[in-house]
Amino acid sequence: MTDSSAPISVFVASTPLQLISCAEARHAYGCRQEDTLLVIARPDNRETERQMAMLVNTLGWRGGEISYLTKRTFYVRLAALARRLSGCRIERLFIGNKASWIHEVFYRSFDNSQVIFVDDGLATVKYYHAIHREGMPSRISVSKRRLLRTLGIRTHRAIPQDIVFFTFFPLPSTDQIKIRHHDFPVFRQCFRTTVRDSRLEPLVGFLGQPFGGKDRLQRLALQIQHIVSSYPGRRIVYFMHRKESRDELQKALAEFPVDVRQAGRPIEVEVALSGHRYLAFFSFASTALFTLKTMFPDIRVVQIDDPALAVKLAYYDEMLELFRAAGIESVRLNEA
Repeated sequence: MTDSSAPISVFVASTPLQLISCAEARHAYGCRQEDTLLVIARPDNRETERQMAMLVNTLGWRGGEISYLTKRTFYVRLAALARRLSGCRIERLFIGNKASWIHEVFYRSFDNSQVIFVDDGLATVKYYHAIHREGMPSRISVSKRRLLRTLGIRTHRAIPQDIVFFTFFPLPSTDQIKIRHHDFPVFRQCFRTTVRDSRLEPLVGFLGQPFGGKDRLQRLALQIQHIVSSYPGRRIVYFMHRKESRDELQKALAEFPVDVRQAGRPIEVEVALSGHRYLAFFSFASTALFTLKTMFPDIRVVQIDDPALAVKLAYYDEMLELFRAAGIESVRLNEA
């Protein structure tokens, strides 16, 4: 940033989807690259860090300022960033995770003209309802507040009066939340989303999730069995969630013709760059069902309606409505 007196836009992201959403928001709101600060806020593991590093390069963040708040040096770097921002005029603050105390520090501590929440997966739907039900209570504990004060950070700022969600989910605006929709124009410009190599074997994809508790692997096997029956003889690629265990999955799915894979990059990027033609993608409730259908409308995208898992997921009925609104099929899991 060349002019310290000029207003800046600050983007806070901890996951690949949040980072993709920030890139879309930067474009939609017309933020000048030289007047932006991207904060990579404590990614949860090395796989997440690798995926985000790739997206930083591909989505064109290198022209602006970037601050990495890693786990090992998090508090030291946060204190330095707070000093850096104390003299800045923040025009817009883009937040990736409403429920994270780390992200909350930014919109409660630093003066800004507008706070905009970008997508954080299906948690976005949860946040949307929670704000209507309970407002925006602080998740920063008393002990964390004391620690932040020693770093020179005071979480004194009131919550924003005008709450804006920048989202690809078909959520409606209300008297409490203003919605601005997008359909990933930046992503579609950066990655090819239509070209496929017809010489490669067509595949069927499954999107993993670390969800379901003690019944997860049993339900997962039933879901994979359904896909095998629907696409006999086809190669099925199981794309692991970054929090899943390969050994655990391979043991649970040993009887099925499934290739368990850690893509090493977000699934949307993997599909765009692999060249493979995917006949369909399946999952119980992965956010990528929405993103893949939006970015690759020619691919069949199917949600497996699993009653045993549905009872464990808040707002499940509304999620089914969102799936239908996005053009995603839903098939009932038949255990017979």
